[in-house]
Formats: sequence, C-alpha cells, structure tokens
Amino acid sequence: MALVDLERIKWEGPDALTPGRHLVEFEFKYDGLGAGTLAFNNFSGVGRPGTGTLKLDGKAVVTKTMEKTLPMILQWDESFDIGSDTLTGVNDADYKPPFPLTAKLNKLTIKADRPQLSPADIQKLQAAQRDNKMSE
Repeated sequence: MALVDLERIKWEGPDALTPGRHLVEFEFKYDGLGAGTLAFNNFSGVGRPGTGTLKLDGKAVVTKTMEKTLPMILQWDESFDIGSDTLTGVNDADYKPPFPLTAKLNKLTIKADRPQLSPADIQKLQAAQRDNKMSE
C-alpha cells in the first residue's frame, strides 16, 4: 500500500500461490474513530494507525501495522482496478501498468466497515468542542 509515496507497505506471503483455486482475503482494522470526528471540528479520528492481515485459504500469512493512514480521500483520477492496473501502479519496482491479471477471478467481495462514533465518543467530542470555544 502506498501512502502517497511517503511510505510503502507490502503485504505478501512467503511463497507463490500454487496452481488451483484459492481464497485470498485482506482485512484492515482501523484504530481511529473515523471521519465522524470532523463534524465536531476535530481531526483526531483521521490518519490514525491500523493493522492489515493478508490471508490465504483462511490462514493469516502476514500481518503488518501501518503507523499512519491517509487522513483524506484519494484523488478523483485514481482508479480501483480489478484484474489489471491501468493508471498508477502500487510499486514501480514490482510492475508497471498496464498489468493484466492472468489468473481467473471467480468472485470479488468488498466490505467496508467504516468506524462509527459511539454515544460516549460523541459526548467526549461535544465536550472538547465546548471547551475549545470557551478557551477562545
């Protein structure tokens, strides 16, 4: 994963995939409260660390922590390519676009669980917002 070229983190297994059908999964657990903090003029929920785990056939093959994540949305002209990489490659040392997938992709499932503020989180953010206004 390229962090706007400030850092590059690669999740890869120790071995090449063997021929045949495999289930490849990637799970990322974000440690922050998320963009919901922005509604309270508070940036504490974005750009926080997270941990990514690459799994092969249900077994974790590598887990890495990102100390920082992007506190913003990526540019509009970047794409989320499936089966090839047509615009900006992740790492030019590994490959250069276009980079077509030569395997058969049977199914792709994407699930995005965005962090949700709890009632306690909202109370803390409201209190911090009030305290900040009183100090001005």
